[in-house]
Amino acid sequence: MPCYYPRSRGSYPLLVAAIIIVVASKLGDGLCRHDERDALLRLKKGFVFDNALSGLPSWQASSDCCTWQGVTCGDAGTPDAQVVVSLDLADLTISGNLSSDLFELTSLRFLSLANNDFLGIPLPSDGFERLSRLTYLNLSDCGFVGQVPSSIARLTNLETLHLAGAFTWDTVQNQATPFLELKEHTFDTLITNLSSLRRLYIDYVNISVSDVNNSSSRHSLRELKLSYCWVTGPIASSLVPKLRSLSKLILENCIFSHPMMNSFTGVEKLSSLLVFSLSNSGLMGTFPSSRVFSIKTLKVLDLSGNTMLHGELPEFRPGSALQSLLLSSTMFSGNLPESITNLHNLVTLDLSSCLFYGALPSFAQWTMIQEIDLSNNNFVGSLPSDGYGALHNLTRINLSNNSLSGEIPVKLFSHPCLLELDLTHNNFTGHLLLHPNASSRLQHLFLGENNLQGQIPELLSKLSGLTKLDLSSNNLTGTMDLSLLKNLTNLSILQLSRNRLSVLEKGDARSYVGYPNIVSLGLASCNLTKLPAFLMYLNEVERLDLSENSIAGPIPDWIWKAGANDFYYVNLSHNLFTSIQGNILAPAYLYLDLHSNMIEGSLPNPPLNISFMDCSSNHFTHWIPTKFLSRLTYAYFLSLSNNMLTGEVPPMICNASNLKVLDLSFNSLGGLIPPCLLQENKSIAVLNLRGNIFRGPLPQNISRGCALETVNLNNNKLEDKLPESLVNCKMLQVLDVGDNQIVDTFPGWLGDLPQLRVLVLRSNRFHGPITVLDGTNFFPMLQVFDISSNGFNGGIPAQYLKRLKAMINSSEVESQARTVGYQYAIDTYYENSVTVMVKGLDLTLVRILYTFKSFDVSNNSFDGTIPSEIGDLKLLKVLNLSRNAFADQIPSRISSMVQLESLDLSRNYLSGEIPSGLASLTFLEVLDLSYNYLSGPVPQSGQFLTFPNTSYEGNNGLCGSRLSRQCHRPESRIRDDGDNDSANWDVLSVELGVACGLAAVTGYLLLSSRGRRWFTTHIDSLLLHVHHFYHRF
Repeated sequence: MPCYYPRSRGSYPLLVAAIIIVVASKLGDGLCRHDERDALLRLKKGFVFDNALSGLPSWQASSDCCTWQGVTCGDAGTPDAQVVVSLDLADLTISGNLSSDLFELTSLRFLSLANNDFLGIPLPSDGFERLSRLTYLNLSDCGFVGQVPSSIARLTNLETLHLAGAFTWDTVQNQATPFLELKEHTFDTLITNLSSLRRLYIDYVNISVSDVNNSSSRHSLRELKLSYCWVTGPIASSLVPKLRSLSKLILENCIFSHPMMNSFTGVEKLSSLLVFSLSNSGLMGTFPSSRVFSIKTLKVLDLSGNTMLHGELPEFRPGSALQSLLLSSTMFSGNLPESITNLHNLVTLDLSSCLFYGALPSFAQWTMIQEIDLSNNNFVGSLPSDGYGALHNLTRINLSNNSLSGEIPVKLFSHPCLLELDLTHNNFTGHLLLHPNASSRLQHLFLGENNLQGQIPELLSKLSGLTKLDLSSNNLTGTMDLSLLKNLTNLSILQLSRNRLSVLEKGDARSYVGYPNIVSLGLASCNLTKLPAFLMYLNEVERLDLSENSIAGPIPDWIWKAGANDFYYVNLSHNLFTSIQGNILAPAYLYLDLHSNMIEGSLPNPPLNISFMDCSSNHFTHWIPTKFLSRLTYAYFLSLSNNMLTGEVPPMICNASNLKVLDLSFNSLGGLIPPCLLQENKSIAVLNLRGNIFRGPLPQNISRGCALETVNLNNNKLEDKLPESLVNCKMLQVLDVGDNQIVDTFPGWLGDLPQLRVLVLRSNRFHGPITVLDGTNFFPMLQVFDISSNGFNGGIPAQYLKRLKAMINSSEVESQARTVGYQYAIDTYYENSVTVMVKGLDLTLVRILYTFKSFDVSNNSFDGTIPSEIGDLKLLKVLNLSRNAFADQIPSRISSMVQLESLDLSRNYLSGEIPSGLASLTFLEVLDLSYNYLSGPVPQSGQFLTFPNTSYEGNNGLCGSRLSRQCHRPESRIRDDGDNDSANWDVLSVELGVACGLAAVTGYLLLSSRGRRWFTTHIDSLLLHVHHFYHRF
């Protein structure tokens, strides 16, 4: 069966036709006119050329100008002369000036200056009107700036006009800023005056459009294309009523000042429209699907890249002319209507990265289809099992990142024309089955991140046309013999990582000569015990992942030759490597991951200008060499954590000016922290020096523009005060200075940091009350607050608790299971960790979810009552107020903290009963109320049925079925009158005896002088002891 592939989309039929018309014009036998020859030579004098080949060497005064490069002549009406009718100077890298001599060529019909370098030069304001015979004018991609001259609007014979100006590209906003302008009247005049104009193409131009809608004026323009323009004014409502003859309307990658979706009224009246493209133009609102899809002639609709554009697909009637439907990266949603199968002329369907859901339609009705891309949606169900044989033009299917299930139809692998099949990240199951007549045309096969089972079939070698193969992250089992690759001579990408495979090599290394020259190889978690020998015969590897295996011994020096000068990613982490042989030879910008091995000795010298290096969790010793740091000029990530490094950090670290992440945690590094890491830092976002022996004060003068988002200095020997200039780090999310020797008062000034989420001051020498300066916020984004084991005193101000907004109200972002981290590359994050105390034990969270909220002020000298407002912190998971001097009752409003998982109020002076509402806290796993003065019954429902007796010990007044002291109910009073009288007299006699005894003792003490002295001395002593006991912290 023959395959029919699409024609190239890069042709320029109009340009070719124009040139053919000019060349085909009748030529006479005479020479060109001397005045035009001289004008061309003067024009050339104003040009500057990059090289001699583009310098128009044929333009010589002694020759006929009709034979010159780019010049075409035509009949001037006299037998002895020719006139210049075409001047094509495109793609000659011309710069310099555009002189007015150009306008001496008044017979020109075709003029192109496209793709030259007149950068920053304005177009001549006058002169174009003299070229009245022009039918084709191309001034695109020349770098012109300023106003488009109004004289162009007087070229009434013009049929095709290309305009494109100079621009700058904003890499942050991913948009262009143009420097060529079409003012309001000029643009409207172009449309109105150029009555013969059929094709108008404008790129990188500032356009102003009048809001005057003269719908009675009609224009015969056929094609209008605006690309990368800034458009002011209602261009759609202004032009659509006038341009009823349009066959192509393309407004792509533009920025519109006027809402567009309300401006297409009447678009359905463009009865000749074939192509309608509004891609990447920031459209918002709801697309008028019913009106646009009602245009019977429409063949191409492109709305891709408008990420805020909503809409649904309508019902499609039979007989639609639609060939290309491109809605990728929009918010179109809903089920695909069954009537979409009525689009019998469909060639390209791209609905990727939308919000569609439901079952897939049958492909069998799209007999002309070439490309299907439904990736990044939420389609469910299975793939159609048949119908592919009739799709003679099908070359590409991309259904990745959906929720499709079932088995993959075998017939897909034998389709004779299919070039690419991408089913990555779905729920496909079953064995990978291949047809015996597997297609040799299939080039790209991506089946990673599914649930495929069984062994890799040997028939895979029949897919001899494969260049890219991804079977990673499945449940494939058995062994995989790398000799299978021998028949896949074109293979450049092979990904088998994270299955349950055992990859083997059979034969000696020489048998791998002639194997495909792999560019990207992924064999992570493939039960390798040694490096694949065939790597020795590769020399173009760019990406190598052998992580999560059991490869032992040294890293040989020959491995770097596998990449020659192409290596940019090498991951050997989570193995058993013990050393590195020789130098690491690789080009600049290498990504090198060696973490979690057993590599010993000094740090290796990285390749010059490495970009990423992770040597963490090894056995590296000695100090950090200066030469090592000198090669980090372009590095954005460096982690040396969890090693045995010693000494001070050399000042050379300050030269690594592009570092975003610096992690030196858990070593034995000491001395002072290099001041540049804080004071002069405008690039580092993550600074982790935790678990070292850095000493002395912190640098105090942190500059404005500080880029820090994470500062972790926990468990060092730092002294003195926190630098108040930390307020210059406006992006700071994590500040952990716990377990140091800092002496300071509460840093309330940190409350103004708008992004701060984690504040850990535990185990230092902070002291005094919690105070905040007037006008200062109080940590609106804070989710982890740990000031435990310090010397803070006083009460917890209720007014401050009300400002902890992130602990009171959740946001949409928090519901997305995000973590507090730093994104240093696409889909790659540095995960922060924090240690919290739960039930007296330190628990380290390796990831901090946005939903984790903790409040710990334990082991201080806080006193007074616990503010009832603490119950408003409804999102807390951990609340620890233990080891303070809080008194009075437990606030009943704690019962509203429904997310609470751990509550520790132990070792205070709390009294009264346990609020019964605490039994409703269904997530509460840890409760400690020990060593207080609580009394009454322990609640006997909910989570209280799971807590051990140790949760209540040291509260002698508590009782309950699970405690040693039971709660006794009053005895029944149902007795006869005689028994009742007898019991009452017995009690009364005891009470009278006790009262009389107390009265006699008290009377003696108060009436005798000796008694009064004894009473005064002992009662005062008792009160003094109570006072000291109460304020023992």
